[in-house]
Amino acid sequence: MKYIDQTERIPQSRRKELNEKVLYLIDSGTTSAVSITSEDIFNAYTGDGGIHGLNRDDYENYHEYSEAKKEIENGQFFTPPALCELLVSSLKLSASDLVADLTCGKGNFFNFLPTEANAYGCEIDIKAYKVAHFLYPEANIEYGDIRTYQPEIRFDYVLGNPPFHLKWWTKTHGEMVSQLFYCMKASELLKPLGILALIVPQSFLADPFMDGNQIRQMEKQFSFLGQVLLPDRAFSSLGVQSFPTKLQFWQKRSSLEGWKCRPYDTNALCSLSDGFSVTQEADKIYHEILRFPKANLEQNSSRILLELAKNHPASSEFQYQVQKLLYHIKVHPAVKDQYAKCCEYLHSFYTQKQPEDMSYEQWCLSKITEAKVLSYLERALKKQNQKQERDVTALVKQGGQFVYKGYSPSARRRLTISMQQPTPVYQAVLSRQPEDFPGFERLLRKKQAEYKNQSQPFREMTEDPQIAQWLSAFTLWDSENEEEIHLNQTQKHDINLVLQKRSALLQWEQGSGKTLAGIAVGAYRMNHQNLHSTWVISSAISIRNNWDVVLKNYGISYVFVERLKDLERIRPGDFVLLTLNKVSSYRKQLARQVKRLKQNIQLILDESDEISNPASLRCKAVLSCFRRCRAKLLTTGTSTRNNISEFAPQLELLYNNSIHMISWNPFLYKHDSEAADSIKSEQNPYYGKPIPAYKKGYSLFSASHLPERVTVFGIHQRNQDIYNADVLNDLLAKTVITRTFEEVVGKKIKRLHQVPVTFSPQEKAVYQTAMEQFQEMRENYFTSSGNYRKDSMMKLIQQIVLLLRIGAAPDTLMEYSGDTPVKIMTVVEMLAEWPEEIIAIGVRHKAVLESYERAIREYLPDRPLFVVTGSEVSFAKRRALRKTLRESKNSILLCTQQSLPSSVNFEYVNKVIIPELHYNHSGMSQFYMRFIRYNSTDYKDVYFLTYAGSIESNQMQMILAKEKLNLFMKGLDVNLDDIYERFDVDYDLLSLLMYREKDAKGKFHIRWGEQTIT
Repeated sequence: MKYIDQTERIPQSRRKELNEKVLYLIDSGTTSAVSITSEDIFNAYTGDGGIHGLNRDDYENYHEYSEAKKEIENGQFFTPPALCELLVSSLKLSASDLVADLTCGKGNFFNFLPTEANAYGCEIDIKAYKVAHFLYPEANIEYGDIRTYQPEIRFDYVLGNPPFHLKWWTKTHGEMVSQLFYCMKASELLKPLGILALIVPQSFLADPFMDGNQIRQMEKQFSFLGQVLLPDRAFSSLGVQSFPTKLQFWQKRSSLEGWKCRPYDTNALCSLSDGFSVTQEADKIYHEILRFPKANLEQNSSRILLELAKNHPASSEFQYQVQKLLYHIKVHPAVKDQYAKCCEYLHSFYTQKQPEDMSYEQWCLSKITEAKVLSYLERALKKQNQKQERDVTALVKQGGQFVYKGYSPSARRRLTISMQQPTPVYQAVLSRQPEDFPGFERLLRKKQAEYKNQSQPFREMTEDPQIAQWLSAFTLWDSENEEEIHLNQTQKHDINLVLQKRSALLQWEQGSGKTLAGIAVGAYRMNHQNLHSTWVISSAISIRNNWDVVLKNYGISYVFVERLKDLERIRPGDFVLLTLNKVSSYRKQLARQVKRLKQNIQLILDESDEISNPASLRCKAVLSCFRRCRAKLLTTGTSTRNNISEFAPQLELLYNNSIHMISWNPFLYKHDSEAADSIKSEQNPYYGKPIPAYKKGYSLFSASHLPERVTVFGIHQRNQDIYNADVLNDLLAKTVITRTFEEVVGKKIKRLHQVPVTFSPQEKAVYQTAMEQFQEMRENYFTSSGNYRKDSMMKLIQQIVLLLRIGAAPDTLMEYSGDTPVKIMTVVEMLAEWPEEIIAIGVRHKAVLESYERAIREYLPDRPLFVVTGSEVSFAKRRALRKTLRESKNSILLCTQQSLPSSVNFEYVNKVIIPELHYNHSGMSQFYMRFIRYNSTDYKDVYFLTYAGSIESNQMQMILAKEKLNLFMKGLDVNLDDIYERFDVDYDLLSLLMYREKDAKGKFHIRWGEQTIT
C-alpha cells in the first residue's frame, strides 16, 4: 500500500473543519511548509458523506429529509481503507492490469493497487478530485461525470463503491438507480471476461421478484461470480452507524467457445463480522469466487490478440517486431507497468473501424497504422532509459522566464502558488534583487549591469580613456590617394560611445564618414572584445561600389560572400560583406553559420533604412539571421523616410524584443473613422512589457507614436503630431547618435534653394486637360487591368501620377503642343549661367531624363554631357565616371536619382539641380549628398524646381511634413516654419495646394483653388 491507515478515527464534529483545512493546504501548495505529509492528507480528508448538517425536525417527512441529504452528499461515502484492501487483495492484481474506479472519490482503492500509473478514475466532486489528484499524481484521474466518462482504453477490472440510491437520467437507459448505472457503464468499459468488483447495499438485487428487471439487465451483460455480506457498521467512521452492504463480483460476458455464463444467485459466500482478517478473507474470496474467472481473463487476453493477429492482414515482419517489443516491455522492471496499455493499443489497432460520419480521407489520416503501433511500443520501451526522478524543486529559466520546477510528483506537490507563478526575466532585471533567484544571481547581475549601461542616454555618457587612446592611434592607409586616414574629434567621440554599448544606431548625415566609423568599430571589437568577425550587410550598390572598394583600398582582410562556398573562407578577424539580396537567398545557411559562431560577431547594417518595410523579404531575412548576434551597429543618414513606424524593424534588430525595448506608452491612438479630425485613445495592453515581435510589435509601435502616414492629400486635415513623444525621445536618446554633416565635418557648406516656376499657357492647358478630361487621356498612358472595380479604384492614383509627370516634363505627353517647357528651359538657363562649373541634375524617370537630354544637347551643344541610368550604366562604369567627370572641368552629369543613391561620390561637384521631386526628402538627400562629402571644401548649392500652383506644391508640402517627423527622429523637434526656412520656401505654399474631397454620392474629386474638377 502507498499510505498507512491510522487507527484513530476523526470525531464527527471535526470532519468538516479538517476537510476545509486539507483543501486550503492543497490549493495554496503549503503542505510542505507546515510539515503536512501526503499520508496526513490521506487520513484527514473524509468527504461530504455524513456531514450534511441537516435536522430531521425541519422536514415534514423522512422522504424530504432523505432527498435533501442526497443532494448535499451526492452519495459520497468514501470506502474505508480496510474494505478497499480486502477487495483489491481478493483480486490479486498484477502490475500490468488496467484498473478503473468510475466514481473514485479521493481514490482510496488506488492506495492498494500494484501500479499507480495503471489506475484510472473519474470524480464529479471537485474537492474530492483535488485530493485524489494530490495523493495519486501518476494515476489517470479525470474531473467529470461518470455518465460522460469516455477513456480511450478498456479495462481488465472495474472496482468501486458507487453512490447508493441516487436517481440518474441517462440518454441510453433513461432514469436508473445510481448503483445499477455504474454496472452498465462498467460493462461498456470492460474487456471481454473483465471483472467487476463493487460494494453495494445489501438490498441491491436482493429480491428476485421486486428486482427481477434489474437482475435481467445485469445478466445480459455479466456472468455472476458471487457476493459477500459486509458488517453493518462498515461505514461508521463516516457517521453511518448501521447500513448493510455487500461485495459483489461479476464477469463480463464473452462469445468465446467453451465459456459458460452463470445466472445470478441471491445467496452469499459468507458474512463478515467486525474485526475480520483482511488476508484470510481475501484468500478465501479469491479461491472460492475469483480464481477460475481470473484465469479465463488472462488466457482470453492472449488468445484474443493471437486470433486477431491471424485474421488481420499484417506483415510477418510486423508480427515479429510486435511480439519482440511486447516481450521486452513485459519483462523489464522499469517499463512493465506499460505492458497493459501497449496490449490495449494493439487491440485497438486490430479492431478499429471507420466511423460512419467520417470521410475516407479523414479516416486515412486518423486511423492507427502498423507504423504507429511500432512507434507507440518503441516509445514505451525507451522509457527504460529515463533518468530516475529526483525528489527536489529547483528554480529554472525557460521560455524567457524564471519558474520553480518539481522533478517528482511529491516535489511538484510541495510547490506553493507563489512558486508556480513564473517571473519574466525582464521583470526580474527591472524590479527584483538577484538574491531572489538562487542560482541565477550572477546572470541577473550581468543583465542588470548591461541594462543600466544600455539605458544611458548618449548625451550623458563620457568617453572611455582606453577606447579613446586606441581611436587616437587608429589610422588607415588610402592606397588610391596615397594618404593616411584619421578620425576627426567628433567621429572619435561618437565611436567611443558606441563601443561602450552592444547596440547602437549611428545616424550621421550622408558624407560624414559612416563607412570609416564601421571599420573602426569592427576592428576594435575583434581586437579588444574577442569577437570572431565583422559582418557588413547593405544594398548591392553600397557593398560593391563602396565596401568592396574601400576595404581593398585600405588593405583590410575581408570575404565578399557571392556564393555559399565563400562562407568557408571566413577566418577570425575578417570583415564579411553580404548584400541584402544574398541574405534573403542564403537565409537558412547564414542563420546556421552565425549560430555555429555562437552569435559572437559584430553586425554592421549599413543604410539600415533599407529594412524599414517589415513585410519585405530582406527585412525578415536580416532579422532571422542576425537579431541575436553579440554586437550590432546600424548606420544610416536617416532612420526614417516617410513615417516613424519605419524605425520599428531597426529597433527590433538592435534589441531583439528584449528588456531594452519595453513599451512605456500608457495609451495607444488611432483615428476615429466616424470623425475625420478625431483621435481615439485606449489603454496599452503591453504597458511595461517588451514590444512583441513582428506584426504585433510594428502595429503597437505605430499606434503608440503615429497613427497614420502622411499623404499627398489631406495633410492639412489630419494632425500629424507625434504621440508619447517623451517615451520615444528616451528610446532614441539611448539608441541613436545623430549628427548633421556640418557637425561631423565642422563646417556648413550645404545651401538649399527653392526655384518656383510658372506654367506657360500651353503647359497650363495640358495640365487643365489632365484635371478635367482625365478619362479621355487615361487610355493613352495606363493599361486597363480588365477589372472595372479595380480600374475605378486606381483612377485617382493614376491621375496624380499623370499630373506629377506633367510637372516634371510636360513635353512627354502627346497632348502638349508647345515648345521646350518652362522648367526645362529654366534648367538650361541655370546651366548657361555656370559655364565653368561641373553640374549634376537628378530626375526620377527615364522619360523625363530623355526630355532634359534633348534640350541640353540642343541648347548647349558644346557642353560635355554624361547621362547615367541604373539600367544602362554598370557599377564599374559609374565608378570610372568619377575621374572622367573631374577632368572635364565643366561637364554636366544628368542622371536618375536612384542610380546614385549611395557609395559613388563626386565630392568636387558644387551645383546640384533637382527638377523632379521624390516622395520624401531622405530619398533626395541620398542623391545630392553624393556631392557633399566630409572631404569637400567648397559651398554646395542644391536647387529644387517646382511649378507653382501645381500638384508639386502638394508634393513639396508632404516632403516638408515628413521631414518634421524625420527631424524628430534625429533629436530635433521643430515646427514647419523652421523647416520652410531650412528649405528656402518663401512663398505661401498652402494657398497653392490642391485638395481631395468626396461629394454627396461618395465620389472623390480634386479641388484646386476655388474650382472643383472631377
